[in-house]
Amino acid sequence: MPEMVLSVSSLQETLFKMIPTERVKLRQNDGIISLIPFREVTKDECPLLGIAADSTLTVDKFLAMTREDKLLEGLDI
Repeated sequence: MPEMVLSVSSLQETLFKMIPTERVKLRQNDGIISLIPFREVTKDECPLLGIAADSTLTVDKFLAMTREDKLLEGLDI
């Protein structure tokens, strides 16, 4: 059975008290069922670093800038 992410509220109350997260991974391997707390990473926990920090540059803007550079240099796109 592949891994699944389940809502903790669907588990028994005893497990609910033992799991500190809102969701869990459920894994079954050779008859062993494992519940693994699943915590999502927020932007505050994993910010962009270096020159990308606080940047408003998007992929679309970057590609447009690249196209403009190629046109100015006389290169074909």
